[in-house]
Amino acid sequence: MSVSASQPAHGRVSDVSAPVSLKPSLIVRLVGLCVARAWLVVAVAILLCVAMTHYVTGHFAMTTETYALLSPKLPWRLREAAFNAAFPQDESNIVVVVDGQTPELSEAAVVSLAASLRAQTKLFHSVQRPDSGPFWAHNQLLFASTQDVKTFTAQLLKAQPFLGSMAADPSLRGLANTLSLAVQGVSNGQASPQELRTPMRTLTDALQGVAVGRSSFFSWRSLITRHEPDTRELRHIVLVDPVLDFSQLQPGKLPIDAIRTTAKRLQLDTAHGVRVRLTGPVPLQDEEFATLAQRAGLIACLASGAIILMLGFAVRSPWLIASILATTLVGLLMATALGLALFHRFNVISVALRYRAERGAGGDVGPALIATVRTMGKSLTLAAAAIGAGFLAFTPTAYYGVSQLGVIAGLGLLAALALNLTLLPALIALTRPPGASLRPSARLTRIDNYVLGRRRLVVALGAVAALISAALLPRLHFDFNPIHLRSSEVESVATLVDLMRDPDRSPNTLEVIRSNLAAADTLAGIFRTDPSVYSVHTLSSFIPTGQREKIAVIADAANLVDLTLNPLEVPTPPTDAELIDSLSRAAAKLRQASIEDPSLRADTPRLADEFEALARGSKSARAQAEEMLLPGFVTTLEQIRNLLQPGPVSIETLPPEIVRQWQTADGRARVSILPKGDSNDDVLLRRFVAAGEKIAPDATGTAIYLQAYGEAVVDAFIEAGVLSFVAICGLLLIALRRVRDVAITMAPIVLTGFLTLGSCVLIGQPLNFANIIALPLLFGIGVAFHIYFVMSWRSGGSHLLTSSLARGVFFSALATATGFGSLWASSHPGTASMGKLLMISLVWTLASALLFQPALMGSASLKNETAETTS
Repeated sequence: MSVSASQPAHGRVSDVSAPVSLKPSLIVRLVGLCVARAWLVVAVAILLCVAMTHYVTGHFAMTTETYALLSPKLPWRLREAAFNAAFPQDESNIVVVVDGQTPELSEAAVVSLAASLRAQTKLFHSVQRPDSGPFWAHNQLLFASTQDVKTFTAQLLKAQPFLGSMAADPSLRGLANTLSLAVQGVSNGQASPQELRTPMRTLTDALQGVAVGRSSFFSWRSLITRHEPDTRELRHIVLVDPVLDFSQLQPGKLPIDAIRTTAKRLQLDTAHGVRVRLTGPVPLQDEEFATLAQRAGLIACLASGAIILMLGFAVRSPWLIASILATTLVGLLMATALGLALFHRFNVISVALRYRAERGAGGDVGPALIATVRTMGKSLTLAAAAIGAGFLAFTPTAYYGVSQLGVIAGLGLLAALALNLTLLPALIALTRPPGASLRPSARLTRIDNYVLGRRRLVVALGAVAALISAALLPRLHFDFNPIHLRSSEVESVATLVDLMRDPDRSPNTLEVIRSNLAAADTLAGIFRTDPSVYSVHTLSSFIPTGQREKIAVIADAANLVDLTLNPLEVPTPPTDAELIDSLSRAAAKLRQASIEDPSLRADTPRLADEFEALARGSKSARAQAEEMLLPGFVTTLEQIRNLLQPGPVSIETLPPEIVRQWQTADGRARVSILPKGDSNDDVLLRRFVAAGEKIAPDATGTAIYLQAYGEAVVDAFIEAGVLSFVAICGLLLIALRRVRDVAITMAPIVLTGFLTLGSCVLIGQPLNFANIIALPLLFGIGVAFHIYFVMSWRSGGSHLLTSSLARGVFFSALATATGFGSLWASSHPGTASMGKLLMISLVWTLASALLFQPALMGSASLKNETAETTS
């Protein structure tokens, strides 16, 4: 039979108090009407769902543009906007990174790839190489030191005989003849063995690798310059502006696939000594979506199964489970149709459990629902009002993401309250789930008695835990680097991190504008003295120093090697028979040579063996050897020809596209500062930004953007939290009319917050852009739980741990924890950190609600005695 609010179930607890400011009769009449007209309510809900589904499918849109979530009036954003207006950045949404085993392979690969992509005009607006073009091809040597220029030309002159012979016959025949003649020169004492040691050894090793099927690569540039190539020689960048299809979940899929297909067709792979990787905004976004979707099915199944399982443990009725899930899904659809993301804060499990307690083992559905709403209606309404007011208090923050979250959640709560008071009772009335007599567990009774019997100890332990957690808070930090939220295993992220380690190519720069180039150069000189700075660039950085002396040295060398590099006559390529003959004769001459140098004496017979093996081998083996050796030589020869033709460089002769990037039409000049070390390190980046802002307070750039964005988000959440706390406290004070009751409601929430953040410090989990979004959700859940308990206590309830309310709170928290906790299994680090924080906080929310708050409140008799004393 039904049990009224004045007659608590089991004679132990009444879950909520009598109404204070709202007329429960209005809510009761509403629920009664929905129960009496259940079919009509469900039919209206179905029609609304159909209409909302049609609207959502036609109008739903989502943006991942976080840039627009902050107020454009923030000082650092104003500086950023001014810089972007003065120096518009190229739309390079895809960055193609080409790495080669040798400089020649890298250069040849990037040339062929860029040319092929430019031809695909339907997929790419533009394809650019920032480190190439006639200017760099002819003048790159001028940017080296004078000593390095002299060293290069000296090595070039030493290699002149070798280069001349190869330039005159750029084939495997020419290589064999050149080496055999060089060895004979050493044997006759006409050449120095030191000059032949490196070529002999490297060529022999490369040919041996080809013979055994091992990938081998040979660098003519390294052979000539006598030094190992650095990253700048082995790596090239292609900036691509793709045609994006925003109607797809992955707008850049077609251009990205085209780049990969082109690279595969051109054989730009590790087997051929080249690696092509993609990064940039579009690959990062598309691959992040793929990462999020990677375990989406598994996570969805885990979450759904866990929630249904927890609901089963809680209400033990398939019909009640179906009613709860249907109400939740309708609420989600309603919120989405309104452009909202649902933040469902209502304890629908408590409603279902209370209904089962009211109905008992028998009784009618209608009276049980009416009795349920008499007891639960006010707590639901007050919780909705309090949490809604708290969320709406987010609105004034400068972070639009938090502001919009407040509006969405606040309005979503009203929709969810309406559904809990209309659709849920109608569904329960139609499905007529059986009631149940909820008897308190003996174990819970002992825990309840222990908490109430040792109230001071429990409260003291909570206070000590709060103090310890508060002491840990200075160690809590916010990880403002969005790269740390992405999986480092995906190509786009790994490539970006690799670029960040290269200080020459780090995207995390500081940018400053000065009124003229002279002022910019002065500021650059100051920055160069700071230990956190790797390099500083202005337009003057593109004007080499000591040009006259360098050009003279280069011109002298060019005159001496002109005929070497540009032979008057080049024979036709040899036939295969001619090639076999030249290899055999070269091998014989190598074996006949008398070499005293130990190193050369060991390598000469090895090279002879390889020449003989090639001569006896198949035509394809000889073709493979030519493919390894000759294209690189042709590339190097052309690069040397260009380097030996520099011209005087001045601002007037610089390419217009370079000038536009560094100086405006009205003379304002740009200063770009790069950090020393790995700019993916938060500590290093903070130090770099602090030093930069001290030198130039008006600085902007990606480094400042990352840090300022994180600080703005944290400040917005702190501001929203304070405003929300004040708003909820004010509303509760109006409704409850006692400061003590408000304090009892909010104290466990504060404790939960301290324990959650303190736990994050202990396990080394920083806050970030992903998991900080969980805090408002947890705040709302906590407020609802504690309001339910306080309202029950005010109505005279005691032994709350054994009540249907405590069971509802427990399973509601458990369902939320298992549902959201499944996010922990995500391969996306940001999503996993959100699941981790949600699990931690829900555990502490449950502990504070079921242990700390009952100890604060005490028994109903104690509360009544206190109230009488106060009166």
